[in-house]
Amino acid sequence: MKTILAAVGVAAALAWGGASAPAQTPEPHRIHSLAITPEGLPSLMLEGRAAPAFRSYFDLFRLDVSANLEDWTPLATVIRTNAAANAPAFLDETAAGHAQRFYRTPSNQVLTPFLPPTGLHPVGVLSRMLTDGSRSNRFGIRTNSSFMVSLWHPAQSPGEDLAPYMDRLLAGRPAYWGPYTNAVPSLVQFAVASSPPAIAPGSFPVVLYSHGLGDQQGRAVRTENTAMAVELASHGYVVVAVDHTDAYGVVLPPDQLLVGRNAWSFNFLPDRLRDIGLLLDHLEQLNADEPVIRGRLDLDRIGIMGWSFGGGTAGEACRLQERIKAAVLLDGYLGAMPTLLSRGLAKPFLAMVSPSSGLGTDITTLFNRSPANAYQLSIRDASHDAFTDNAWIVAPSAATRRRAQAMHACLVSFFNKHLRGTDDGLLENPGAFHPDVISFRRK
Repeated sequence: MKTILAAVGVAAALAWGGASAPAQTPEPHRIHSLAITPEGLPSLMLEGRAAPAFRSYFDLFRLDVSANLEDWTPLATVIRTNAAANAPAFLDETAAGHAQRFYRTPSNQVLTPFLPPTGLHPVGVLSRMLTDGSRSNRFGIRTNSSFMVSLWHPAQSPGEDLAPYMDRLLAGRPAYWGPYTNAVPSLVQFAVASSPPAIAPGSFPVVLYSHGLGDQQGRAVRTENTAMAVELASHGYVVVAVDHTDAYGVVLPPDQLLVGRNAWSFNFLPDRLRDIGLLLDHLEQLNADEPVIRGRLDLDRIGIMGWSFGGGTAGEACRLQERIKAAVLLDGYLGAMPTLLSRGLAKPFLAMVSPSSGLGTDITTLFNRSPANAYQLSIRDASHDAFTDNAWIVAPSAATRRRAQAMHACLVSFFNKHLRGTDDGLLENPGAFHPDVISFRRK
């Protein structure tokens, strides 16, 4: 990896750069110029441009600093909107009192569809394979009893290299991403995977994630809501997502891509609930044996969330599993959960609904039949898929990102209140802070 350097002394600045390339031509990252402000602070102008396929996304410029060209520390990450015409800039307000400073930025582009999470913690991510010897024929392989889980956790430091958004074998599959296949394999998430960072001090509540129905027509996988998982982890949660047997596709170690062969069916629900039960049992083992998170999981504070069929799965698992204390349903499908609908949910839940998906009627029934600590809201103009990472990846706009941020805020506020016992008051009237939240009810 090529690195571009700039140096600044007490009374002089030196930088390497050149003329900008045409707007449609990708160019590597570099420090274009460096100047000293009247206050004596270094001001860096950065340069670099992504290909047109990434115009709707963000480019991340990592800046490191050194006093001697030997010992480097991360200084900042500058985020550039690729659609913007102006060059990114950075003012080093930490430079006062230093006799000299050296700066560097890797020349490679770091592209993401996401905005940084809002919590205080950096985030780490890891994947593990679990095995359930009592079941086989997973993902169309008669002898297979294994499946993958991903785990996002608070980390001590942000690290250097952000993790890929999705496994490359799945990200590069045209049948999955269609016209976005030329972009998704290059995208990263705001979490570090290489040499998993030690988890931050303290113990953390756990939130499980159940994906949507991933049959032959669906595109549901455990990483479909990475943005929400990273957001929760940045606020001090450990998020664990599972690939159910109906997942669209899964990559088993080392590089075996298995694509779903299933037709749409309610019959997946029992297997999904068994997955959740197995995962709950396995959390004890992870808490005891997994080096990155050993002793850090607060297994007395477990929540669950899910999208679409996974939202219904989350609600039903919360009803059945004593260990699960609260649930979030993301435009949840409840047609396969008649007992949940008829009895309601006697635990805290938040249901966020699309105004256009047609799923709001059953959610309203669930709300009406649940005794207390129930929250129901809609997100203005949000489609069914907008409750996943599609809000950030598929034709993103300022409006889709704003709606996603409203969902994130409600998600964090709910779990903070019902797993941590801290209340920021947002769910008293979320529309006052996020106008895209409409039709809000609580009891």
